[in-house]
Amino acid sequence: MKIAFDLRRITNPGIGRYMQCLVEAVLARDSGHEFLLILPPDAQEMMSVNGHRATKLPCELKYYSVREQVELPRILRANKIDLLHSPHFLLPVRRSCACVVTIHDVIYLACKEDLPSRAGRLYYHGMMATSVRLADRIITVSEFSKADIVRRLRVDPRKIDVIHSGISPALQRVTDSSRLEKVRQKFFIDKEFILYAGIYKPRKNHAGLLRAFRHLMANGLCAKLVIAGPMNEGEAELKKLARDLEISKSVIFTGRVDDTDLCALYSTARVYACPSLYEGFGFTVLEAMACGTPVVCSRETSLPEVAGDAAVYADSRDPQEFAQALSRAFNDEELRTELVEKGYKNCSRFSWNLAAAKTIDIYESVNRKIADKVVYA
Repeated sequence: MKIAFDLRRITNPGIGRYMQCLVEAVLARDSGHEFLLILPPDAQEMMSVNGHRATKLPCELKYYSVREQVELPRILRANKIDLLHSPHFLLPVRRSCACVVTIHDVIYLACKEDLPSRAGRLYYHGMMATSVRLADRIITVSEFSKADIVRRLRVDPRKIDVIHSGISPALQRVTDSSRLEKVRQKFFIDKEFILYAGIYKPRKNHAGLLRAFRHLMANGLCAKLVIAGPMNEGEAELKKLARDLEISKSVIFTGRVDDTDLCALYSTARVYACPSLYEGFGFTVLEAMACGTPVVCSRETSLPEVAGDAAVYADSRDPQEFAQALSRAFNDEELRTELVEKGYKNCSRFSWNLAAAKTIDIYESVNRKIADKVVYA
């Protein structure tokens, strides 16, 4: 079978990590299938095909464009593709082969403030509904997301497979003290600190974390709060809130960080905080655990499913309650040791190798089903 991956969003945070890690694991399984990797021209080096039955195809088609609806099917036909896997929810309306789609979540249907444009939400809903109708199988990354997709898009649950994501092998505990000190100096971190990593969206609840941190400081905690990730339009708003809360001197915004620095930040942080109100999966919680950092997170959506018994949970809508949980994870050495041990154990549930095996099984199941239809037609 010849399988194409639509990897045009591989440079994006989150979804890009999923694409890269899953495809690398699929290629490594030596399944006997042949693969075509559809990649942006400037991202060709992000994927290695050495020793694998795979080729890379540079593609400048923009997502959500009319042109992609014409050109993508043409590319698939020209390359005699049997099955397309779109790891981002979009599929071409004109099918030229079997299709598998990954839908990580339905955030823009659940959290309208993340996509304020009504026209944008209508387009998103329309394309999402079209993709679930056209796809032979749907993959999602958590039982929570499956239930949300079924409820909001009225999909037959038997059409959806839950395959948990893995943890990037690049995210491991850093023990080199000079490397840890270097990252502290780079971001001007001169005290123990609480870390949160993630892009700015209202549902990520950075504001709630700032309010919780204010309670910590009012109760005598001597620490910094480090917020890593691209804030874009939200940075000015969050900095203003920090000033209003009179904590701005203790809050550090790093902007986007590469994996090397992120690993070191996770590894040297005293606590990792995840106050998010909606997550389809929650990569950063697992990444922090993989780096040996105690985790405090909200009880919302998929987070308990992913964090298991390895986190301290608190209501992140209540700054005082969340602050108390952070204080416990920051100061209680016995609890910290327990959380680190449980975190490592929890991470063992999530494997890209296992995710790849289950994904290939789905490809082959779809192929068999189509073959049976042809035989008995």
